[in-house]
Amino acid sequence: MNNQIKYSLAGFCMGVAELIPGISGATVAVIFKIYPNLMTILSKLRVKNLTLNFRSLSETFQFNVSLPLIFSMMIAVIFCSKGINYLLTNYEELFLSSLGLLMIVLSIYVINFLKDLIEDKKLVIFLSLGIIIGFTLQELNIGSGNISIPYLFVSGIFAFSFFLIPGISGSAMLVVLGVYAPIIQAVAIFDFALLGPFALGCLISLFLLPKAILSIYSSHELTLMHIFSGLILSSGVFLL
Repeated sequence: MNNQIKYSLAGFCMGVAELIPGISGATVAVIFKIYPNLMTILSKLRVKNLTLNFRSLSETFQFNVSLPLIFSMMIAVIFCSKGINYLLTNYEELFLSSLGLLMIVLSIYVINFLKDLIEDKKLVIFLSLGIIIGFTLQELNIGSGNISIPYLFVSGIFAFSFFLIPGISGSAMLVVLGVYAPIIQAVAIFDFALLGPFALGCLISLFLLPKAILSIYSSHELTLMHIFSGLILSSGVFLL
């Protein structure tokens, strides 16, 4: 398959995946076998690599494949967000209940269908910790009417951070943080008052966190996955 076509298809699927809390964009990148190269490109986002020389930029950031991926991802996010916003507006109860069931199933999938938990009983501590944190966040009762700019900024950092990790959807974390519906609606109607601070958080995460996240993830994968699973499980229960 031509690389441009491959990265375009991958970008579109990644965009759709990140809108629905079921599969992460990074997992899609793994499926398309572009994840290592994508992480290589992102790791080069440093001030020293930024230049006015277009040819140098193109070589450093592989514009021949990265631009088709970004463009197709943006198309997916813009158009599919309108469909999700329609469901939220007209079938909110059904959509959120379905989303809750999906997230409960996802929480089991994240920890390999309880296999690791059976083999190492100590992991139940981290699963419980995630559940406790998740219910604590839900008790904060964050809603579209009282979301602050700093909270949107932090949500952007978290969402993009999880975009980089295979297995965890960034949109699942938006559900955990209580800003999934507001962000989806903001994308659908281009509400830059909400999207501005959220996007800034995403950019900060993009520039500062790829290497750190991947390092921590590779060193503490099982522990983190069980905490994440607890977070997702509690959020799914809350949506039912």
